Amino acid sequence: MATLYELTGNYLKLLEYAEDSDPTLYHDTMDSITDAIEDKAVGYAKVDKELAKDEVALKEEAQRLTARAHAIANNRKRLKENLQIAMEETSTPKIKTPEFTIYIQKNNPSVNIVDEHDIPAYLFETKQVIDKKRISSLLKEGKDVPGAELKTGSSLRIR
Repeated sequence: MATLYELTGNYLKLLEYAEDSDPTLYHDTMDSITDAIEDKAVGYAKVDKELAKDEVALKEEAQRLTARAHAIANNRKRLKENLQIAMEETSTPKIKTPEFTIYIQKNNPSVNIVDEHDIPAYLFETKQVIDKKRISSLLKEGKDVPGAELKTGSSLRIR
């Protein structure tokens, strides 16, 4: 497996420019590499392996930060609920200080569904979703599905 230290020259630049928000430097660097196809392929594969590690690390960090944000949001919600309960129990609808004005406000009416089964059918939203798996099966069986076709592409694999 490639390590950062094995990358040199334009391949190291390619790795550095991969995170740049302006793709011009990245594409220009790729275009400037004139190595033989085998050398270029190996260089690109090394860059790809480094980027894959970065991608995994960033996704894990994003999950960690998302979980932390949810925890903070839940704690804020509980804090406000506790304060509202305390204010309601003490008949204190408003607190005004030099720093904050804290008050309980009536919200606009909202719909509360008591029993979904009693709601008339015309009040339900319907959304059509294409069943691609079923279409694929039908097409593979040789059946005609208007507006659809099987398409075979190709993709690069690096092992």
